[in-house]
Amino acid sequence: MEAEKKDVSEVTVDDILKMMGPFGRFNVLIFFLILLPVGMAGMYSSVYNFEAIDIDYRCAVPECQEDPSTLNFTIPQGLDGTFAKCTRYASVNATNGTLCGPQHFDLTSPVECDSYVYMEEHSIVNEFDLACQDWKRSLVGTIHNAGFFIAIPLTGLLSDKYGRRTAVIFSAVSNGVFGLIRAFSVNYDMFIVFEFLEPAFGAGVYTACFVLALELVGPKGRVFVSLMFNTMFILGGVLVTVLSWYLRNWRQLLVFIYTPAVFCFVYIWLLSESFRWLFSRGRYDEALRVLKRSEKFNNVTIPQEYYDQIEKQAINQREERKYDNKQAEQSSLKQLLVSPMIWKRTFICSVVWISSTLVYYGLSINAIELSGNSYLNYIVVILIEAPANVCKLVLLDRFGRKKVIASAYFLTALVLVNYGFVPAGSWSHAIYLGGKFFITLAYNSLYVFAAEVFPTNYRTSMLALCSTIGRIGSTCAPLTPLLKSIHQFLPTLLFGAMAAMSGFLILFLPETLNTKLPDSLKEAQAQDNNTVETPAPSRENKTRL
Repeated sequence: MEAEKKDVSEVTVDDILKMMGPFGRFNVLIFFLILLPVGMAGMYSSVYNFEAIDIDYRCAVPECQEDPSTLNFTIPQGLDGTFAKCTRYASVNATNGTLCGPQHFDLTSPVECDSYVYMEEHSIVNEFDLACQDWKRSLVGTIHNAGFFIAIPLTGLLSDKYGRRTAVIFSAVSNGVFGLIRAFSVNYDMFIVFEFLEPAFGAGVYTACFVLALELVGPKGRVFVSLMFNTMFILGGVLVTVLSWYLRNWRQLLVFIYTPAVFCFVYIWLLSESFRWLFSRGRYDEALRVLKRSEKFNNVTIPQEYYDQIEKQAINQREERKYDNKQAEQSSLKQLLVSPMIWKRTFICSVVWISSTLVYYGLSINAIELSGNSYLNYIVVILIEAPANVCKLVLLDRFGRKKVIASAYFLTALVLVNYGFVPAGSWSHAIYLGGKFFITLAYNSLYVFAAEVFPTNYRTSMLALCSTIGRIGSTCAPLTPLLKSIHQFLPTLLFGAMAAMSGFLILFLPETLNTKLPDSLKEAQAQDNNTVETPAPSRENKTRL
């Protein structure tokens, strides 16, 4: 094998992983364990849409003992023949069924309801009497997405300090515990508190799983791992929609999807820790045990001197980092704060991230209120992400990051701005799906592009900053259906305008296709002048521990 021909002093972890194979039995087992929480994360990211889904209800008319035949003169009707949900006609000397006729109601003066009759019972709307309080329904999604402001830094801290496996288990079990408690909420206030706590402590499970998976495979397996994660997340969203459609009971739905997460505590014994993280923490014996366990599962033989060399590299790199951190911490921070280039790129990426999450999540949420079956609409809007992810893998390396992402944003804007001019029906649904396709392509590609425009020593912190700021968009997205009370197509017009702005801002970033990742501020600055060296095709970039 290739690694066997190398000088031992040149061996890296990726060489060992190549010898073991990217999809040996050990990796398949680990991937299976990791992908289960990822699929559950896909369910948890969508379930709030169905907990607080709008249902049919109308004003209660106790004067007529809720006789449906009296609706024509007790409840106002719209031009389309549907009865009003939040108003009724004022009664004139009507008393509990004894005086209930058209002459006993003032048909010229609708008034607000005092109480309501619910025709459906599968939402918190009827459970907590939230009729005609759409802001409380929308607040559920806003509170849920606000939890990410805590989840992102918390998961990063746990992952870096206590291990990738610890972060995965903590996040997954937190999802299960807080989700199950929410299922037994006795009022709206309790429900909304646990709607926040569940993602605040558990929403980082996707990131924790993704980091662990990438650190367990060689370079050739990373693209496929990314595709598997995207696919599993989509399937989770589809599954929770089908379950909600079938169960029609929000409490049963929460119990069903959150119970499995509680049992993720068994991962303490089943899931292996990242050997790269163990090396970085100086726990060399444990790291080598993980590698040798993988070697045994995959039925391959790795020379002992390779392990010795990897351990030696880890020790050297650890000492170098200690020295570098002491020498360069203050100067690096100072360079970061005074660099106009870093400020410009951080500003652009943050604004584009806000816009992307607003449009991406907003289109999914508003799909429920499209004409037709709400559940089918949501499933189709989620499934359209699959071909968008495949296109991302094909287009980014062929046409460049900047062209593809900017074009995707501009096409999103074009589609959504014109959506309001198309009559309701199949064509309008197709155009709506086109908007979701292009924003998915742009948003998922943004992760790659943003990572390539920041220098190595700032990359992780800058991506975390942009991603955290970007959650402002996803937090506001659940409120966008309220804009329909002003104008039916105001949400899609807003989404189109935000996408157009993002496409324009992307043009101010440098193209990064086939260029070396910048390791310093100087190299990042050189990207603007197209002077960054292109890595030689024949030379394989090694991934360090």
